[in-house]
Amino acid sequence: MKNCLLLLMVVSSILFADTWKSVLVAITPEERKAEIAEKEARVQKFLAEHNLSALLIQAKNNFAWITGGCDSEIVITDSAGCASLLIRKDGQKYLIANNIEGQRFMIEQGLGELGYKWIRYEWPKERIDPATLSKIVQRLSLGGQVGSDLPLAGTVTVGEELKKIRVPLTQAEIKKYRWLGAQCGRIIGEICRDIKPGMSEMDIAALADWYFRREGIKVTVLLIGTDERLFQYRHLPPTDKKLQKYALVNICAEKWGLIVALSRLVHFGPLPEELQKKIRACAYVDATYIDASRPGATLGEIFQKGMQAYAEMGYPGEWKNHHQGGTIGYDGRDQFAFPHSPVKLMVGSACAWNPTIRGVKVEDTIIIGPNGPEIITATPNWPMIEVTVNGHKYLRPDILVR
Repeated sequence: MKNCLLLLMVVSSILFADTWKSVLVAITPEERKAEIAEKEARVQKFLAEHNLSALLIQAKNNFAWITGGCDSEIVITDSAGCASLLIRKDGQKYLIANNIEGQRFMIEQGLGELGYKWIRYEWPKERIDPATLSKIVQRLSLGGQVGSDLPLAGTVTVGEELKKIRVPLTQAEIKKYRWLGAQCGRIIGEICRDIKPGMSEMDIAALADWYFRREGIKVTVLLIGTDERLFQYRHLPPTDKKLQKYALVNICAEKWGLIVALSRLVHFGPLPEELQKKIRACAYVDATYIDASRPGATLGEIFQKGMQAYAEMGYPGEWKNHHQGGTIGYDGRDQFAFPHSPVKLMVGSACAWNPTIRGVKVEDTIIIGPNGPEIITATPNWPMIEVTVNGHKYLRPDILVR
């Protein structure tokens, strides 16, 4: 066990050593520059539209977004990272970081190359205290109003508004997302083929975290349920219960700030007729959501089609027992869907739908293209269910029988 932990630490340190450089497995340096330039232009437009002199970025997901994939996380449970960014309307950009973190960001994570100036403070606290951060921001703010993605005295909180300019995904982000989706689809398949009856849900969770972490991908949501628990609960944090015949592996996973969501089911021995019926019904609902996810559609309109699909398959009201998903990107769900949501999809939006019927779940991440949805988290060599919706054929994941 000690050897495994040591190996995990070594692999993780190698994989996360040059976080931003790892982006180059999916895109070119030129594509990364174009991505960041486009995002900085969106920020400048945002500042002008909101009459702000500067934008303060504290949240880890927004830090990753504006830098094209840099990682500001030290404390996993904090929404804010260990450093902040200030972008002014005159184009000046500042990294606000202590003497522990600043050099690493400027050199290893490449913020110096991106034109950031380091505003240094000393380390007495892991994170800067709000009063000191507020003073630094006001000093650098050009005398105008500053927007901040997280609350801070003397600033206007604009976190929800900032979400809107993260969409649409840039071409570089779409390439990164496709790469990430393909890796996660493959990895979850490997996990489901490696788990065995007698393993506890905690064992399966540890295996899953190891499989993702060893490839430089962070698990942000890890739900594992087995046997009767799948029929009792919709959210399934792992317990010490041992797997007998049936398991769900439900993952949200992140790299470069981008998050994908997917779920897979595995059954040991012949599949009961009840589960066959339910997984086919759930696959139809999911295909209905996917088919409706097109440019110009609102989340409310898509949600209502899903409600109708549940009823068509003989499970009216099942949508009431669990959220159905929504848009995704730099949050596990940027916007949850509900019956009258006005949020409109566009080319470059991403969604993750997750319909459930007691005991089964279907979930993948999709990108909205000009001609419709593209599933990016497919699992190789996985049993699939063919579903036709409005004349369009979709392959949705079945239960893997082992």
